[in-house]
Amino acid sequence: MRARTGCFECVLDDVIGAAKLEASSQEDRERVRVAVLDYLNGRFDLEREPSEFITGVHRILKQVLGRDMPFKALRDKCNEIGVSLSRRVEAETEKLPDAERFRLRLRWAIAGNELDFRTVGAGYDMTEADIHARLSDSVARPLAVDCVSEIRTICSRAKDLLYVPDNVGELAFDRVLVKEIRSLGARVTVPLRGGPITSDAVVADGDTCGIPEVADRVIVAGPDTLGISWTEMSRDLREAIASADVVIGKGQANYYVLTEHKSEIPGRVVSLLRTKCDYVSGEFGLKGKVSIATILK
Repeated sequence: MRARTGCFECVLDDVIGAAKLEASSQEDRERVRVAVLDYLNGRFDLEREPSEFITGVHRILKQVLGRDMPFKALRDKCNEIGVSLSRRVEAETEKLPDAERFRLRLRWAIAGNELDFRTVGAGYDMTEADIHARLSDSVARPLAVDCVSEIRTICSRAKDLLYVPDNVGELAFDRVLVKEIRSLGARVTVPLRGGPITSDAVVADGDTCGIPEVADRVIVAGPDTLGISWTEMSRDLREAIASADVVIGKGQANYYVLTEHKSEIPGRVVSLLRTKCDYVSGEFGLKGKVSIATILK
């Protein structure tokens, strides 16, 4: 999916909000704002994916503020809560019939997509009980697009499957779903970003959330990009995409890239996400923030 006119304001609002959290002074916030506006005015293009611009402005934020890993406390808190809740979900679903267990674990993986700085809110001051209630409510609501049965069939027929995560926190729920997918017989590769950008999960987050325990292979997806980048992806990721029978992408940023490049992907392509804006919901004829489990190809 390519950028829309309204993406300019969204990208700007996102990084300005991030600067308010991370910058220690008004002068630093102004430096970020000036640099970001200069970047967007020179680069913003409706022929490119929105995630490219979010990557660009957050790289500026890191450079201007001299922060290798912004939002570290938020990231750690998301992982801590995600691990705790996902273990609970795993135990509660363990004895369900196979198809029902798959569906619920996939639903929780999508609900976990709400563990995002832009969705949960600055400061992340919700308690674990609050978040469990919020995610439980999301799981209880019907999927706006429900291809779960077909997705399970696709996964059961796959030999090699690529599972592309999105954020910290939800990564713990991805662990439970990856374990479930492997039980169907697929060999699962999980790519994680080599550097931090906003709330995207990096290799160290994978270790924290137990991804190496359930995946056959963990690889570096590329550098600090929001979602995977078609132009900056690692050789390992490019080869994994080329050899996978199924590619599952989590979150909106990966949706942008997978929809744009699905014709270049040999295998089936699945997208699991909680939409963040009407532009993406509108792709499905919907409005508002909705939960999607769809097959793109």
